Amino acid sequence: MSWIHARRSSLFALAAILLVAGGLRLWRIDTLPPGFHFDESFEGLQAWRILTDSSYRPLFLTGNFGVPPLNAYANALAFGFVRLLGGEAGPTVMRATSALFGVLGVLAVYALGTELRRLDPQRITFAFPLLAAALLATMRWHIHFSRMGIEPILVPLLWAAATWLLLRGWRTREWWSFAGCGVLLAACVYTYQGAWIIPLLMIPTVAHLWLHGRRPMAQQPALPPGGRPHKQGSLRPVSGALLAAAVALLLVLPLGWFFAANPDLLLLRPSQIALSGEQTAAPATVWDNVRASALMFVPLGGTGDLDPRRNLPGEAALNWWQFAPFFAGLLLALGRVRSPAYTILLFGLAGLLLPGVFSEYAPHFHRILGAAAPAALLAGLGLDALVRLGAQWAAPSRGRSWPLWAASSCAALLLAGAAAAGHSYFVRWAALPDLFYAFDTGLWRIGQEIAQRPASEAVYLTPRAADHPTLAFALAVSPQRHAPPVSFDGRRLFPLTAGANADRESYFVIEHEDFRTRLLLPAVLPAATIVETILEPDGAAYANVYARPPAEMPQRPPQHVVAAVMDESITLAGYDVEPARLQPGALLYLQLHWLVNQAPNQDWTVFTHLLKADGSGGFVQVAGEDSEPGGGSLPTSRWQEGWRVLDEYQLALPAELAPGVYALAAGLYQPDGSRLPADGPGVLLGDVTVE
Repeated sequence: MSWIHARRSSLFALAAILLVAGGLRLWRIDTLPPGFHFDESFEGLQAWRILTDSSYRPLFLTGNFGVPPLNAYANALAFGFVRLLGGEAGPTVMRATSALFGVLGVLAVYALGTELRRLDPQRITFAFPLLAAALLATMRWHIHFSRMGIEPILVPLLWAAATWLLLRGWRTREWWSFAGCGVLLAACVYTYQGAWIIPLLMIPTVAHLWLHGRRPMAQQPALPPGGRPHKQGSLRPVSGALLAAAVALLLVLPLGWFFAANPDLLLLRPSQIALSGEQTAAPATVWDNVRASALMFVPLGGTGDLDPRRNLPGEAALNWWQFAPFFAGLLLALGRVRSPAYTILLFGLAGLLLPGVFSEYAPHFHRILGAAAPAALLAGLGLDALVRLGAQWAAPSRGRSWPLWAASSCAALLLAGAAAAGHSYFVRWAALPDLFYAFDTGLWRIGQEIAQRPASEAVYLTPRAADHPTLAFALAVSPQRHAPPVSFDGRRLFPLTAGANADRESYFVIEHEDFRTRLLLPAVLPAATIVETILEPDGAAYANVYARPPAEMPQRPPQHVVAAVMDESITLAGYDVEPARLQPGALLYLQLHWLVNQAPNQDWTVFTHLLKADGSGGFVQVAGEDSEPGGGSLPTSRWQEGWRVLDEYQLALPAELAPGVYALAAGLYQPDGSRLPADGPGVLLGDVTVE
């Protein structure tokens, strides 16, 4: 009965830990983190496509430098489930899914802790699995990535669960434990490049278990106090390990076939982040990264990740209340390396830190998030040593006050660590103004605002592209289903309806990136007014929304009228040129006014040339610029019937250019040699004088 009582108490304690873990990962999940950054949005778009396009079932996501697809499939299932309940897909659903993975990671650490205890029941107490789970549940490092919709949060879960099933199979000889381990090892390959190390970590783990089992006293591990013997299966441990490897290889074969056909994608992302020594003036070395990865656990100033998206900049992965038991547990594990109960944790910690050691910007917290699980278990060892010491001092001859003191000390360390972690995340990190840009908060709000516009309202956006994942995801999951905005770079180009517009038109201008549009708008569309402003945390305008009222006629005709018909789609109406007096080595600013008679079906490159007569009726080019309109931000295939497009080019005059009269020419061409106009140097616009 005492065993049953202890078991019931452990389950109640585990339930309380999981509730705390869930609360820390779900509280304010709809507002913190703010916005929705690029990586989250990319995977959200992939998940949405998986859900809504029955023909799209990728083995590997080829965008964003290559991403394994498991997290996208998980989010697709979450989107579908929420829609069945009448809800809406979006960032909150994705982040809640990550929170669920985070809580499951806490549960997996508890399960692994129970198996590790069985490997050394004389020196590890019943409290160890609960202490390790409580530490992971309240670790700010783990909480942080449990609240972001990206895949690293799966890594600690997969390592802990796969190792648990391996140890369980080794103990019980049940085939299903080994097979389940193989499934999880295959899942690592489909999850995240940082998890690809986990199957390799099983090799030294199995080797040490096998060597340990060959010792005479280790044939049958002793049962924990109050434990019951488990009925063993017939599968030998080494055969079970081979079964796990076979299952993993079988499940990974489709992805292997994909990589065989697309070898460049296999190492595309690793090659992007590899420690190449090119990212800084004083490039880091492997030993620099080893040192940074070791110091990231020590709560000294500036030892942690400096990126506000991934961390409170510079804050260590552990606070002092968590570091003290972690350091004690690490020393214990190093002193007991003959037992696999401890070497498994050392293998896990060192192996899961390797992706950060061999990549840039160490310590990079989300690449090495898997190390949070063995770190929590090592810290659990440190607290468990205190519990065990208290139990030894609890002999009847020594009184019974010490166990209460030991338990109180463990509880105090856990509570203090949890309070410090919660304050660091929900108060200090949440107040950082850097989060506005780190999580694309402004872009997300722009996407939401565009999604709410009526379908009849034309929307323009400068200077960001409409296919930016944050914007695209906001539009894709919106119930209003507004069409994507017309995106362009207002520093080089400006599109508008040439005549009176039938409905209101809106221009979303990101002010700190586009300095030209706010200067151009009053001259071209004088009736346009600011109807909404999206503010940065310091109160500055991040973006303004300019509304052009219906039936407004645009102003600012070209300084020089040309009216050259290029083809049935495009007419060059005229041009502006500045400055009026040119000097050698200066810039000539040329703005072309295009009229769109009908939507072009091809992408044309614009050429603008400064020509000098050669004396025989021909011309010699002395300066020029060739580019797709707007520097490629608005190619002609996206132009719409009825537009006027103001398209600017900057011609750098040679410093040795001789004074004199020169001709300006412009036209269109394609890579196959097609030109508009077909003959001659282009449309001769007029002369300019270089003094």
